Amino acid sequence: MAASGKGATASADPDLVPDVALGDLLLQRPSGLGSWHHLVRIGLAVTASWLIADYLSQSQFTLFAPITTLMVVQSSPWSTLSLSTQRVLGTGTGVLLASLWVNLLGTTWWSFLIAVMIALAIARLLPWSLTGQLQIPLAVVFVLAMGAGSLQQDLWRVLDVIIGGAVGLAAVYIYPPRPRRGPLERACEQYRDAMIDVLQAVGKGSGSLGVVLPPEDLHDYVQVSRGLRAKSDAARSALADLANSTAFNPRAGTAKAGLSRDAIRLRRLSAIGLQIRGVTGAANALYDRDLRPWLTPNQFSKVVDDLAGLARVCLGAEGAAVRCEDVVAAQTAAQSLADTINRLADELVAMHAQTVVAGQGGALESIGLLARLEYIRGQLVALASMDHG
Repeated sequence: MAASGKGATASADPDLVPDVALGDLLLQRPSGLGSWHHLVRIGLAVTASWLIADYLSQSQFTLFAPITTLMVVQSSPWSTLSLSTQRVLGTGTGVLLASLWVNLLGTTWWSFLIAVMIALAIARLLPWSLTGQLQIPLAVVFVLAMGAGSLQQDLWRVLDVIIGGAVGLAAVYIYPPRPRRGPLERACEQYRDAMIDVLQAVGKGSGSLGVVLPPEDLHDYVQVSRGLRAKSDAARSALADLANSTAFNPRAGTAKAGLSRDAIRLRRLSAIGLQIRGVTGAANALYDRDLRPWLTPNQFSKVVDDLAGLARVCLGAEGAAVRCEDVVAAQTAAQSLADTINRLADELVAMHAQTVVAGQGGALESIGLLARLEYIRGQLVALASMDHG
């Protein structure tokens, strides 16, 4: 989703951008391993953590430092800070409690069971992410498996965790990765493509069956339109990931500056998707039913096809970036479609005023359908204007 041009960024409502607050620090969940560049960063960081701990630590086993680094290095500074905090607090707490426990009661099957149950109960009470909660019982299991040690050894286990977290933070913050806009752009492209596919299916499938559907039966395109929800959720998730990757990132640059603009574009795109689902439901209830729609299937199909064509001009064709390349062509197509919708609406109003046919129905439903199509047309024009504002 290209972020060029002027305008919307400065005046955007900050509530549109996913909030990245310190209060969410303990709720962050780990992401995937990501790119090969990220894998190399993790490998180097874990190795450095082991070498530093081996040099500094007095632990019998310098295990906790590299394991901590392995678990906390993420693809963005914010997520790495979050997981490092969770790991250090969770593991530190678990190591301290388990060390006291094993030195007091030793290691037997019943002491092991009770210790793990207590650790799980404490973790369950914490308002952390699942990853953060599991740090406590995980650390308890490690300590119990290694057995009792001296007070010095127990303290060094905690310090090893701190060393591992510090190395993980350094691995990301010394030269943090730039935020990647690619996932958001691809998610928006897939969302746009799905919306165009639904419009085409609705235009072709409405009034073309030749039979009256029972009330409980749906047109095939209804199920297709339900997939728009997943596409919308994926785009919003990609925007949230982009916002997270720009937080506390000195290399965020233009990605952070364009977040508000991206949020506005996605909100308008989502509004279009929601209205398309509304058009799908209205068409399903109106066509191939006992009603005789005043907006004929051929008229409806022509308007929907023109709307799909306008979407390609305003949002880009399937597979291309979500961007309007020719705003003049978009305005021309939009005005032509507006003229068609207004003419059809005027005709329906005139028909309704002059004709009363018992049981015909479908007049208000047809006008409402045109109103939804007009709203989508307006949102498409607004999105096209953002690219050339």
